[in-house]
Amino acid sequence: MAEYFAFQAALCFSVAHVLLRRGLVYSNALTGSVISLGTSAAIVWLLVLVFIPLSALQTPAIGYFIVGGFFAPAMGQTLGYIGIERIGVARTTPIVNSAPMFSSFLAVFFLGEIWTPQNILGTALVIVGVIILSSGKPAQGRWQKMDVIYPVLAAVAFGISTLLRKTGLMVVQMPMLAAAVTIGTAFLVLLTLVWLRGGRQALEFNRHSGGWLFGAALANTGAILSVFSALNVGKIVEVEPLIACNPLLTILWTAIFLRQIERLSGRIVLGASVTVIGTILVVTVK
Repeated sequence: MAEYFAFQAALCFSVAHVLLRRGLVYSNALTGSVISLGTSAAIVWLLVLVFIPLSALQTPAIGYFIVGGFFAPAMGQTLGYIGIERIGVARTTPIVNSAPMFSSFLAVFFLGEIWTPQNILGTALVIVGVIILSSGKPAQGRWQKMDVIYPVLAAVAFGISTLLRKTGLMVVQMPMLAAAVTIGTAFLVLLTLVWLRGGRQALEFNRHSGGWLFGAALANTGAILSVFSALNVGKIVEVEPLIACNPLLTILWTAIFLRQIERLSGRIVLGASVTVIGTILVVTVK
């Protein structure tokens, strides 16, 4: 069952990325993030109210999920969406999904974990993959090479959030509650960011993008619930490699459904493949 939920998460993430890219043609990354996190927060908190006693929120360990929510999905997802908007979905998703490399690096310093030769090789491959993805001329449209910083920062934010969530789950072994607090915090942080950017004027809601962005939000929510379901019944080394393959599915859907928006080059496919292989090596370290 763990493998099933993990593949389901990868599939949902890849579908969400493609739907989001469609919606961003007529909208912006901040709007997509608001719709995505708002939808996820509403669904997950509804499930918590039904299945989990609210007294569980009284534990101090909840603070790990609150701080984790600030880094990701709040900052991580928003920066990732900006990356998709600026440099395309095929380049962005492999870089964002390299987050385990950063969480592994942080775990060495804060959790006393040991960085093995496999970690080093995986990290090197991720770096090479990012270089390949950010070099060369764009296949279609214009983008600045410096824009690759957005998905890189998103990966860092997700890596920090993963470290905090792992620490919190050592104390509070309720993945659903952890997800609700993390996503709820992220949504509140995002609303604050919207307010600082000018409120309603910073968002671009319209009939052309609404359906695509809401569809992406539902797919992303399904992915999040699938991730926690997979971790609840399986080991991290069984789950994370399958989830980390979602950029390859994203590239497949991009080639089929986004041909008029993005064109795939051999460089993008190669860079994505190298990044995914490096990420898998990092998350399968024993």
